[in-house]
Amino acid sequence: MTTIYLIRHAEAEGNLYRRCHGHYDSTVTDNGYRQIAALARRFTRTHFDAVYASDLTRTKTTALAIARVHDLPLRLDPRLREVGVGAWEDRTWAWLARFDRERLVAFNTDAARWRVDGAETMADVRERMLAALRDVVAAHPNATVAAVSHGMALRLLVGTLQGLTLAEIDRTGHAENTAVTKLEADERGIRVVCRDDASHLPDALTTLRKQAWTRNAGGVEAGVWFAPDASAAGRFDVMREDERVGAVAVKPLGGGVAEITELWLDESERGKGYGARLLGQAVSRARALGCDTLRSVRGGKPWERYFGYDEGYRIARFDAAWEATKNDG
Repeated sequence: MTTIYLIRHAEAEGNLYRRCHGHYDSTVTDNGYRQIAALARRFTRTHFDAVYASDLTRTKTTALAIARVHDLPLRLDPRLREVGVGAWEDRTWAWLARFDRERLVAFNTDAARWRVDGAETMADVRERMLAALRDVVAAHPNATVAAVSHGMALRLLVGTLQGLTLAEIDRTGHAENTAVTKLEADERGIRVVCRDDASHLPDALTTLRKQAWTRNAGGVEAGVWFAPDASAAGRFDVMREDERVGAVAVKPLGGGVAEITELWLDESERGKGYGARLLGQAVSRARALGCDTLRSVRGGKPWERYFGYDEGYRIARFDAAWEATKNDG
C-alpha cells in the first residue's frame, strides 16, 4: 500500500494581500514560514520516501518541511499547479467582486460553469491532478509520499476521489493553508482517509479562519481596489466602491530595487486590514517592473522587503523558522 499526504501550500502573497493567484508565482509570507515549520514538526517522526510539489515558489517553499527535514530531493510536477485563472491573474478579489461578480460567485459555487478568458476549466484541472497522482502512486509502490499543491486544485482532486461531482465539490469548503489530506492507494484504488486537517496549526498561525470571505455568500469579498492613475505611471488610487480613499505609488531605483513613494489611507478606512492590500499592490507593481526588493521610509526609519525567488533565501527563512520551533511541543 502507498500512503500519500497531500498538502496545501503555506500562506502566500495571494492569501495575505487578497489577490487572485493561480499560475502567478507568488512567495510565502512571514506567517507562512511559521506554518511550514509547524507542518515540519507534525511530520518529524513520519518516514517519507519521496516529496513532490508543483513548480511554483509557494509550493516549493512549503515542501521544504519534508524535503529539507528528511533529506530528500524535491521532485517538481507542473500538473500539481493551481487552477490557471487567465485574465484574473493577480487581480484583487475586491476588484473581481466589483467588476466580475457573477463569475466570481461561479468560481466559488458553480465550478462546472466558471469560464474566464485564458483560464483552465475546472474539469481540465481535475484531470491533470488525477493523472499526476496516479503517476506518483505508480512510481512509489508501498512507499510514503508527500505532494504539495494548491487550494482549489486539491479541492477538486480530493472531492473527485471521494466520488463527488463538481457541483458537490462546490459545497466542500476551503482548506486552511498547510492543511493535510491523507490517501491510501493499493490495487483496489485510491481512498481518502482524512482530509483538510490543519491541527498542527495553533489559532494564531491560521489564515482562512480569520478571513470573512469564507463565510460570505458566494465567497464575495468587500474591500478596496486599485485604479491606475493615467497621469502618473506606477501610481494607483485606492478605491472603496467609487470613492478614492488612498493611494499607492512605486518607482524603480535600479538594481532590482523599487521605492514606495506614496502609500496612504483615509482615516475612516484604517484599522480594517487594508494595509496589507496596499503593500500587495506595491509588490505587484514592483515585480512587474522586474524588481525583487521594495524600500520606503516608515516612521522616519528605513524599511526594506525582499520578495524574490532566491532559493538560498527561502532555505534560510525556513531554517530560522524551524529553529524557532525546537522547544515547541
